[in-house]
Amino acid sequence: MKLQKEEYVPMADVLLRILARDLSVFETENHLFNSGYLQAMQNKTDEVRAKEAADLVLVQQKQSTEDLYILGNQLSKPLKILNMVIKKANVKTSLATDVLNKIKKRNFEGALMSLNSLKQIVSAQSELLQAKGMKADMLTTLEDAFIAITAKSNEQTAFQQQRKAFTSTNNHLYKELYQYISEVAQLGKIIFSGEQKASEYTIDRILAMLHSSKGDSSTGSSPKEES
Repeated sequence: MKLQKEEYVPMADVLLRILARDLSVFETENHLFNSGYLQAMQNKTDEVRAKEAADLVLVQQKQSTEDLYILGNQLSKPLKILNMVIKKANVKTSLATDVLNKIKKRNFEGALMSLNSLKQIVSAQSELLQAKGMKADMLTTLEDAFIAITAKSNEQTAFQQQRKAFTSTNNHLYKELYQYISEVAQLGKIIFSGEQKASEYTIDRILAMLHSSKGDSSTGSSPKEES
């Protein structure tokens, strides 16, 4: 997964917490990673956070992105059940799995294409699939999801276009923050290589955790590259 600018601050927050925990180990391996480095990274994270807090369009974009993750997560259960029915009915397609994988990778454009093809198969094979246990309203569920994700994806694109000026003006701040993120993640994986703790410094794993937490918040329990 590629880190989007709107994810820099939450990513940095996670790395700051685990760096503070492991700071003595880092400093033993490289004396530059000391309390001063930790504070400098915190200051840069807060600087970017303050800039973003003053940007109304970003607030709207983040909400739009969170809504998109929620819509994707809501499809997980019905698609997994549908996939079981498809296999039982011996219908030769992997589209349900494909949609799930693309949603997981935040490729909502690709997910929509696969979802549209899946709708056609479900419609054509409706009688057979229902005989194997598919719910009668599955096609409606897929159609509603397609419409909702399309609308939210278009909304997200519009917000991203509006933010081009902001990200261009503040690009140096994002680059500076990303430098901290990449350094801590890289050194952490090296220091703890072969240990479970190394995974805590893996950017893809942290991103997956952040996205999962966004999706979970939708039950009370919470895309496109930005230039």
